[in-house]
Amino acid sequence: MSWVSIDYDRCTNCGICVLRCEGCFTQMEDTVMVQADENCCNLCGHCVSLCPTGAIVHHTMDMGNFPYIGEPVTFTPEEFIQFIRERRSHRHFRKKPIPIKLLEQLIDAVRYAPTGSNEQNVEIMVVEHPDRIRRLSTLTIEHFDRIGAVYAEQLERIRKGAEEIPENLSVMEKVVRYRERFIRAREKGLDPIFYNAPLVIIFHSTIHGTTSKDNCVIASTTMGLLARTMGLETTFIGLLEIAAGSYKPLIDELSLPKGNRVFSVLIAGYPRLRYLRTIDRNAIKTRLE
Repeated sequence: MSWVSIDYDRCTNCGICVLRCEGCFTQMEDTVMVQADENCCNLCGHCVSLCPTGAIVHHTMDMGNFPYIGEPVTFTPEEFIQFIRERRSHRHFRKKPIPIKLLEQLIDAVRYAPTGSNEQNVEIMVVEHPDRIRRLSTLTIEHFDRIGAVYAEQLERIRKGAEEIPENLSVMEKVVRYRERFIRAREKGLDPIFYNAPLVIIFHSTIHGTTSKDNCVIASTTMGLLARTMGLETTFIGLLEIAAGSYKPLIDELSLPKGNRVFSVLIAGYPRLRYLRTIDRNAIKTRLE
C-alpha cells in the first residue's frame, strides 16, 4: 500500500510533485500516479507542502501539521545579520527558572531543523536539577584532570629531551591548561563547565547516522537562535561532549540509548550581562573558483 495518495477530484495534473520527487511520482499521459514506501520516500513531506490544490495526502504523517504558509516571514539581510552579530556566548545567568512553556517551544521547534537525508535522528536530554548538573560537571572535570595529569608528565619529558615531540603537542598543552584552570576554579568553588547555568541541554544521536554530528549541531544552533527571541541566551559546551566520548563514568551517568553519542551541548538561561556592542571577528578565508 502506498504511503501517499492523490485526491483526483482536486488534482490538476500540474506535475509539481513529479518534478520534486521522481522516485515516488510519475506522470502517465494526463494522470499523475504515486507509489510511496520505504524504498523511495524519506518522509520529507515536500509533496504535500508543494501541492497547490491540497490533493496529496501522506498517510504516515500528521496532515494536521501542514499549516498553510500564506505570506512568508521575511527579514532584511541587514536585520538578520545584526541578529546574528548580537548573539554572544553567555556564562553568567540570573537565578530565574525557564518557564516550561518556553522550554517546550524550544524543543518542539528543533524538530523542524534540517537533518541529512531527513533522518530526524536528533534526541535531546534536558538537565535542570542542580545536583544532576553538578554531577555531570564533576565527571567532566575528572576526565580532564586524569588526561591532563598524563599529558603534563609527558610534556615534562619532552622538555627534557627524553621524548620526541608528538603531532598532537598543541592538543596536549591545551588539555594541561584546562586541567590547571579547572583546579583553580574548584578551589574558588566555581563551576568551570556549566557556570551554574539553570539548564543544560544535551543533543545526542546514533553513531550510525550519516550526518549525526551535523544534525545535532544544526539543531542546537537553531535552538540557540530561537532562545534569543525569548530573552534567553546560550553557550556551546564542547568539554562535556569531548569527555562523554571516552570517559566511562560520565558515559554511564548520561545513560544514553545504546548506540547514541553526545554531539552538541548548550547551557541556557536568562543572562546577567548585557553586551552593548557587537564583536569584531576575523574575515572568513574564501576561495572563489
